[in-house]
Amino acid sequence: MKVLESPLSKNVQATYCLDIGDFHFFENFIVAEFKQGAYVSFNDFKEIFDLSREFFSTKPYGFISNRVNSFSVNLLDIIKQKHNILHLSAYAIVTYSHNTKRILAIEDYYFKSKRKQFNSLIDAANWVIEKTGIASITPLNKYHHP
Repeated sequence: MKVLESPLSKNVQATYCLDIGDFHFFENFIVAEFKQGAYVSFNDFKEIFDLSREFFSTKPYGFISNRVNSFSVNLLDIIKQKHNILHLSAYAIVTYSHNTKRILAIEDYYFKSKRKQFNSLIDAANWVIEKTGIASITPLNKYHHP
């Protein structure tokens, strides 16, 4: 389920449509929806890091990778970008296929930050809200559908 098709849509504060995908900013987290077939290097991510610093300043925030599309990530770039995610306190991945779950196992080898996998965007958002400690969005009922 895409963000704008979910109950979360009413809480989006800003959306940035970049070459690699759409990034929806909430009070305390970002939901990324990468484009189908995108090749994502963390150098491409510089604009998102800059926007997150501007948007969140020094407060903790979460990141949700809503994997509604298939895309590639340059895993070797992850180590180089560690300094850009100092205030990232929660990282969730929403998967919709078995193949994506298998890819996560490979990615986990390169990621040193703690990440959690979900099958539901709502469950991921509730977890991120809890982990960041900023709950201006009322936790959502996973059974609520627009």
